[in-house]
Amino acid sequence: MPVAVAHIRAEARRLRALGWSYRRIAHRLKARHRLGALVAFRLAHGWTQEEAARRWNERWPERGPAKTGKTWSYWESWPGKGGRAPSATVLARLAELYLCRPGDLLDGPDFGQLDPGADSAGDQTVAGCSCGAGAGGDDDDRLAGLLSMTAPLAAPAGRDIPSATAIEARLAEFVTGWAPAA
Repeated sequence: MPVAVAHIRAEARRLRALGWSYRRIAHRLKARHRLGALVAFRLAHGWTQEEAARRWNERWPERGPAKTGKTWSYWESWPGKGGRAPSATVLARLAELYLCRPGDLLDGPDFGQLDPGADSAGDQTVAGCSCGAGAGGDDDDRLAGLLSMTAPLAAPAGRDIPSATAIEARLAEFVTGWAPAA
């Protein structure tokens, strides 16, 4: 069942409050909600198409015709029917607006899995670990839950502070789900 855009924006706000980068949020939204990259980055910022167009027009007022929500719709629909491919210049400006690399805004298959050295450090998975490190799965959910639980510790007095036992239990749950079996 599709999730309402308002819920996706709320999720992005929660993750940003936890200190996640816009890039990490966008990758999470893309994987979790099957969004295109352009849509995921826009929603990671919490913007509507019209808000994104307004920000573009404020940043580059003298660069051609004013952008509209409809322009964004064309770009976000591409390469689907009715979509229009953004030029390299447009992709570079979108990347500047979204605080990412232009390549982050392109969808398509990832052939990195075919690389015989794919299990090296820095790749998505670690040999012997079922966590899919950084892949946006259950571990990210558990970590976000753990971080949200500890956030009140740095907050002003008057907020509910979780007990040390509750924090330790949550941390143990996270670590045991991540650590490879012996």
